[in-house]
Amino acid sequence: MSGKSVVFLMLAAATAIAQPAWAQEFPLRPIRMLVAFAPGGNTDILARAVGQRMNDNWGKPVVVDNRPGGAGVVAAEIVARASPDGYTVFVASTGEVAVNPSLFRKLPYSVERDFAPVTLGTISPLLLVAHPSFPPRTVKELVDIARSKPRAYTYASVGIGSPMHLSGELFKMITGTDIVHVPYKGGAPATAALIGGQEAQFGFVGMGPVLPHVKAGRLRALAISTGRRSQSVPEVPTLQEQGVKDFDTSIWFAFFVPAKTPKSVVSKLNGEIVRILKLKDANDYLVNSGVEVAPGTPEELARFVRSETEKYRKIIEVSGTRLD
Repeated sequence: MSGKSVVFLMLAAATAIAQPAWAQEFPLRPIRMLVAFAPGGNTDILARAVGQRMNDNWGKPVVVDNRPGGAGVVAAEIVARASPDGYTVFVASTGEVAVNPSLFRKLPYSVERDFAPVTLGTISPLLLVAHPSFPPRTVKELVDIARSKPRAYTYASVGIGSPMHLSGELFKMITGTDIVHVPYKGGAPATAALIGGQEAQFGFVGMGPVLPHVKAGRLRALAISTGRRSQSVPEVPTLQEQGVKDFDTSIWFAFFVPAKTPKSVVSKLNGEIVRILKLKDANDYLVNSGVEVAPGTPEELARFVRSETEKYRKIIEVSGTRLD
């Protein structure tokens, strides 16, 4: 064997050894988790639950960086411009990833170009709730009364373009009803309006804000928005069970890193986050906050995002919803 061949083989062996070693060393410094909303919401809860346990296991600080604003655009753009080294993680929700690409004519980021999927984290069903004085007690009764008096009834959401608003638009499309949207600036004011029962008689709201009021009798739960019942309120039937065919919406939360992050780092982050989400204490804590834990592979998340993006694109196109 020639001298050049020996040198080539030695270099190849060194490279093969160095790559896994580099991956094994990750992380060497603090990790930043970007959240597009203020502290206290489901995205923030997930980030902190995972971040703390990641810190405990890896011995490196995980800092949750809350960057609310612009329907999630502010945080998403920071991640899109970050170094692809695994030290910036985006804890994103339905809006930033699946809704915004159709809601805005122009975005400073591209989900496909700028983000690499790591794993789905949690799924939060929406509750279709109504004021107790509102006559309908089932979805069929709601559809019947809405059809009998077009534009006479109003539904609340947490804001224009939110998954709650688009769930209402999907409901209109499937059931052929003409109900009026009343947007509020967040879950708390939307819930307060529903409890008041004056401005809005019913609406799609996240599980967290309304579940205590449902259990206290201040609101009536008519249905769950997802394709299967929620373990938090197993007695509440889905819209599909009540005849609203193919209705399946939710707020979901997932982990992404900047595109071109090495696959070995993505794999390590995936393994650690999935491990944490399967821990009993983490699982119980998240379920008690009104979400369902649903970790998986990067490939599964990529397929899920494509499906969700197409679903919301159609709703936005038919409803004419825009934010710019």
